[in-house]
Amino acid sequence: MQSRKLAKRKKILVIQLRQLGDILLTTPCLRALKEEALAKGEESPEVVFLSHPMGRLVLRDNPYMDELVTYPPDGAWRAEWTLARQLRSRSFDLVFDFMNNPRSAFYARMTGAPERLAFTSARRPAYTLTVPKPQDAGYIVREKFELLKAAGFSPKDERLVFAWTDDDAQVYHKLLADRAEIAAAPLRVVLSATHRREVRRWPLVSYAALADRLVRDWGAAVLWLHGPGEESLVDEAIALCKERTFKMPPTSFRGMGAFLAQCDLFVGNSNGPSHVAVAVDVPSLQLHGHTRASSWCPNTERHKAVQSPEFGKLAMPTMGPISVDSVWECLSGMLPVVQAQKLKRQSHS
Repeated sequence: MQSRKLAKRKKILVIQLRQLGDILLTTPCLRALKEEALAKGEESPEVVFLSHPMGRLVLRDNPYMDELVTYPPDGAWRAEWTLARQLRSRSFDLVFDFMNNPRSAFYARMTGAPERLAFTSARRPAYTLTVPKPQDAGYIVREKFELLKAAGFSPKDERLVFAWTDDDAQVYHKLLADRAEIAAAPLRVVLSATHRREVRRWPLVSYAALADRLVRDWGAAVLWLHGPGEESLVDEAIALCKERTFKMPPTSFRGMGAFLAQCDLFVGNSNGPSHVAVAVDVPSLQLHGHTRASSWCPNTERHKAVQSPEFGKLAMPTMGPISVDSVWECLSGMLPVVQAQKLKRQSHS
């Protein structure tokens, strides 16, 4: 497809209503919209992001966004129409809808923007241009870039953008102060065994076996990550371990990012924390069942994924067939990167 010639776009609306991971994966697009104008000596466009209120957890202090607008998640039609009218009054020049569901299509259409882009779907009438979704674009960030390219932009930087401050890291520092054995451990490894959908969880018994191996073979301090309502699942995993492991203290979403940034390795299911690990660039290994690993993992030297051997063979591949040995083999190959992360962390401490 021929990309469109860039016109003056002073106001741009980016729509990614949810989830946290998907919102985070859209942040490279914000960077591209801002930096391309600066590189050409043009006036930086006003970039507005529309999401669920949860978007604040990811987008607060994002330097490539001018404003976050949130929709009413309770679905009250009066509030929906009020927001739609407000969006229309903003006179956006360009809209990118990365969500492409009925609600996002409604908001995109109601802006009345002369350019409204989304991937091809049954909601085609809401947009002025739709782009066929690539068959195999690889990492989802590259897929999102296809919409920007169709509008004439040339995005290249795939790094995720996630801001955190020293205040957000206080939970991490307090843990080290309270737990000398964690502070003194050769490596600090975070395991994320939870997911709101059970089908997307690697079995706890497998996580426990991996944790024991990390402690015995690498001398690692293994810390279990959990969110609200997930503590009992982590307690169950810890009970399955033969070696001593640790439960991470409760923290905020940005606190989790600050915590991960100061560890040496993240291993987890494909979930929000796995994308935060990529964003703060701690070496990470994602585990995938029916989700396509190549879509959700950047697959670089620092960020790898293991796919269920059932993928492509069953309609709904499960996580159980991923063996602890296959995960360990991948981690062993990543060990030089993990050790380099340790040295980097120590040099900044």
